[in-house]
Amino acid sequence: MDKWKVILGLYCGAVLYISSLSPGEIPDAPVEVSDKALHLVEYAIMGIFAWGAFGKGGAGFPWGLLAFCACFGIGDECFQDWMGNARSPDVWDAAADAVGAFIGLLVSMVFWKR
Repeated sequence: MDKWKVILGLYCGAVLYISSLSPGEIPDAPVEVSDKALHLVEYAIMGIFAWGAFGKGGAGFPWGLLAFCACFGIGDECFQDWMGNARSPDVWDAAADAVGAFIGLLVSMVFWKR
């Protein structure tokens, strides 16, 4: 099995684990950072890992990988609601997830030649 697929799977599991935590269980950051910025960075990393796992370097943008990351973000937002841990889904968090994944995939396509 490709190491990037394992890394992507573990990363997705870590995202879901963090989403299962209640707000009191998440440590405070030493510096105030926007929630949307955190979502953007989190999913940019996911986009990079998705490219490593499944990007083939072919012509065109990998819309399937973007769809995977965006749908995972939507599912993650719903998961927070289903867990009932005082966290609620936010459409703008899901939008930041999709934008982050797009940026991560774009950066990967430009700088990571396969």
